[in-house]
Amino acid sequence: MNQNLRQFYNNWQTKVNSINGDDLGSIYDRYITLFVIYNSLYNQVPTKLISLNQFVPSRLYDNKMATEIVVQLLDHKNQLSFISNSQINNDVSSIIDLIDREVFHIKLQNGKSQRNEDLKILTDLRSNNINKKSIAMLKIIYNVRCNIFHGSKDFQEYQRQLIEPLTNILTIVISDLYNELTN
Repeated sequence: MNQNLRQFYNNWQTKVNSINGDDLGSIYDRYITLFVIYNSLYNQVPTKLISLNQFVPSRLYDNKMATEIVVQLLDHKNQLSFISNSQINNDVSSIIDLIDREVFHIKLQNGKSQRNEDLKILTDLRSNNINKKSIAMLKIIYNVRCNIFHGSKDFQEYQRQLIEPLTNILTIVISDLYNELTN
């Protein structure tokens, strides 16, 4: 990882740490700011995988880089700890419950629920296979980001139920990914 990226990471971490409020705007700001860091890091993963002589598809879409390729790197050295981290077990359980009860729809197309896609993600999130479970969680993080950025996620207090646990998980993912990329 080059020095510019380290500086970028540190600057954005400072921004995240400066968002101290508990209001809904601050919760969204933390999530979005963390996703900026995550986006920057996952774009470095293919280069790191190549340096480790790992297969990298010639054509990578953003959603695959944010999910499957990240899991490939973290799994390379058995670093998929974020999904089984005891600090986030309640967050993962909460997210499963929210999707299961259809409080939130994760995969949207033109603002409309794609329940069958949500059920696939939910099945994988409940899986005993750590890779499937990890990819499912990263898909949720990625899709919620897409829903926020593309206007399918409204700015209402109840969104806290989803954004807060995802922010906790994303914080751990970023830490694990940054450590892997800098070692």
